Amino acid sequence: RFFWRLGERPAETKFAELNAEPVVPAAFQDTWPTTMNKWGTRMLEAVQAVAELASVGFGWEADTLAKLMHQGPHLLAPTGSDLSVHNEIGTVLAGYHSDLNLFTIHGKSRYPGLFVWLRDGRKIAVKVPDGCLLVQAGMQLERLTGGYVKAGMHEVVCTEATVEVLKARKQRGESPWRVSSTVFSHVNSDQTLRPLGKFDEPESNE
Repeated sequence: RFFWRLGERPAETKFAELNAEPVVPAAFQDTWPTTMNKWGTRMLEAVQAVAELASVGFGWEADTLAKLMHQGPHLLAPTGSDLSVHNEIGTVLAGYHSDLNLFTIHGKSRYPGLFVWLRDGRKIAVKVPDGCLLVQAGMQLERLTGGYVKAGMHEVVCTEATVEVLKARKQRGESPWRVSSTVFSHVNSDQTLRPLGKFDEPESNE
C-alpha cells in the first residue's frame, strides 16, 4: 500500500505529521505526482459530492461536511496483492475492519473478494458495476452523526470467484495483481469531532 496526500494543506496545524508532504518514489519522479493527483482528485471530487448530498439528507447546511473536510489529510491509497502468490481460497488480503476517516471511496477492482457487513449483521459480497464507485462511511462520520451512521465493516478475502477470475486473466496474459484504488477522505485535523444538528443529543455525547 502506498499513501499519497491529496489537496491543499493547512498553513497552520497542531498535527503537522498528519499533513506532511507526500513521498515521491525515486524511480517515478517525473510521472508519479501527476498520475496520482489526477486520479486522486477525481475520486476526492466524487466524495465531496457525496458529502454535500449527505449533509442535505441529515438536515444540515449543504456545505457542512465540505467545510469540515477543507484541507483535511485526504489520502489516495492504492493497495496491491499479488495473486500469483496469495491465491489460496480463504487467504485474507485485508482483515475485518472499519476505517478511521470520514468517507472511503473505492474504484472497481480487477478481482472480486471484497465483503461488507450490513446493519443486521449479514455479510455480503460487493459487486461494483462498471463505471461506478463504492463509498463507505468511516468512524468520523459515525461520530458526527452520534452513531446514526455506522462505520462500515469490511474485509478482502481470496474466494473461489477470485481464483476463477485469476485463471481467466492468466489465460489472456493479464496481470495477477489485485489493485484496490481507494481514497480516504478526512475531516480537517484541527476540527473537533462531535455530533451535529439533530444528532447532538445527550446520549450521543456519552
